[in-house]
Amino acid sequence: MKIIRRVAFCPHCGNRAPQRLIHTQEHEEQGYSMNGSLTDVHLPSACYVAVCETCNNVLLYQAVIHIVEDENFHLADLIWPDRGVLPEAVPKAIAECYAEAARIKNLAPNAFAVQIRRALEALCDDRGTKKGTLQHRLQDLASRGEIPPVLVEMTDVLRLLGNIGAHAADQSVKPGHVQAIDDFFRAIIEYVYVAPSKLKEFRDRLADFGAKQDTSDDA
Repeated sequence: MKIIRRVAFCPHCGNRAPQRLIHTQEHEEQGYSMNGSLTDVHLPSACYVAVCETCNNVLLYQAVIHIVEDENFHLADLIWPDRGVLPEAVPKAIAECYAEAARIKNLAPNAFAVQIRRALEALCDDRGTKKGTLQHRLQDLASRGEIPPVLVEMTDVLRLLGNIGAHAADQSVKPGHVQAIDDFFRAIIEYVYVAPSKLKEFRDRLADFGAKQDTSDDA
């Protein structure tokens, strides 16, 4: 049996390493029309299960392609675990800080927390908060209503963990804290940038559909 590999970044171990394909599952993606209805279009798709040959952990890839073959594994996009790329709605400076954090997430918890703290500082810069400590800048965001109370608590936890990672000699960020830090930060990013962007995109699509419907009615 032919062994198929690709060399790619593994979020599990943080290495760019050979990944061996162990299973291909063919399926179809359902198509949708402009008004959101299902169509008769079915797009060939495949999920690829691979194993990182450095850490032996499993990765899941997916691709929508015309011909489903094992050899098309190199065309697929990683869908699990998360590879640390934030949506396009997030400003570049924040996305770059987070991408650096994602590369060391499972290798260096202290450094990961510090990098997330830097990403919060970049967020404050982007939102034009008053100069000062990160704590005061986050409070400024809250006072302006840009983040709700529950996210204020999250940002304070992230700030404190970042301080521990950077300065505390007798304490450290534990591996068990890492996923919570990641989840909290992504929740903040979702609220500030991603959700408003998705809402605008959806409204634009509805407006475009409505305009086409009006044109059709006038014909």
